[in-house]
Amino acid sequence: MKRRAIAVLALSNLFFFISPVISNANSSWHWVTSSPVNVLPFAIIFTLAIETAAVVLIGRIPDIKKSLIVISLANLFSFLAPALFRAIRFYPVSGSLSLGAAFNKGPYYIVLTGYLVLTLIVELPIVYWLLRKDTRKKLNLIIAILVSNIITTLLVAVCERLICVGSW
Repeated sequence: MKRRAIAVLALSNLFFFISPVISNANSSWHWVTSSPVNVLPFAIIFTLAIETAAVVLIGRIPDIKKSLIVISLANLFSFLAPALFRAIRFYPVSGSLSLGAAFNKGPYYIVLTGYLVLTLIVELPIVYWLLRKDTRKKLNLIIAILVSNIITTLLVAVCERLICVGSW
């Protein structure tokens, strides 16, 4: 079981680092309506509520507070991972990590399939490793994490498309 978990973690990290990054040369993205940053607090609240409910009810984790903290931590990592990765990639052209430029430039808030994959790669191991001892049904926990992340990512993507409009 330990080897399998290490293999899953290693494979998750491998996919994270070899994923291609799309470059939009000679272009500028402008939000026509509001930026998704304005909608972000609502997305965070609904995401945490749905994912916590799924982990507690389907994954059968008795401690709601611990579940909320772990899921919040995992969501924070999955939200910051792309910005940190872009900041590192900005280093050759800016001379520094340029975290502000990595976070604010371009249409990086757009939720696409890659965002779902990244979310699953980052959140699944974190939530599973920190909550696996609190449940008797580990498979239910994995299913709860996967299904809730897919549902919340799809909901955020649909809301983003309906509320926030942008163009090149």
